[in-house]
Amino acid sequence: MKSALTFCITLLCGIIFMNNSSANTEALFAQKLFVQIELTPFLTKHQPPYFALWLSNDKKQHKALVVIREKVKWLRDLKKFWRDIARENRSESDAVTSATNINKKFNYSYEIEGIWQYISLEVVRENGSRELIYFPLSSKDACIQGKVEIVVLCAQLAIND
Repeated sequence: MKSALTFCITLLCGIIFMNNSSANTEALFAQKLFVQIELTPFLTKHQPPYFALWLSNDKKQHKALVVIREKVKWLRDLKKFWRDIARENRSESDAVTSATNINKKFNYSYEIEGIWQYISLEVVRENGSRELIYFPLSSKDACIQGKVEIVVLCAQLAIND
């Protein structure tokens, strides 16, 4: 009887430890993410891009990385980003928002924690078209070509030492 009780306690402690360690593993799994974005050139002075870049995982969690927009009202034009992130969590999108600029190429690097499987980029132009691309993250430098508003999106994960 005593050995059965000891076995149950040991088993219970092991289950608790495994659950805690898997949660802590995500927090300790810090990575560096390098992103390069190239957008199509402006046709006129009045067609600035609005874009959102974010991470997502299989648990339907999202993390906004950057949002470039002119005014808050244009945030809704980034339809996928608006539905998945901004509508429910405005503080997260406001924290990474900056003004529209005329650069066609953007380079970003981020320190990220947790496990993220996908990167998404949505681009919209005033009186223009929209484009959404996403692909799995990898430790290899991976790029995907756009068709309309995006020339190329490249992303690479590197584990921090």
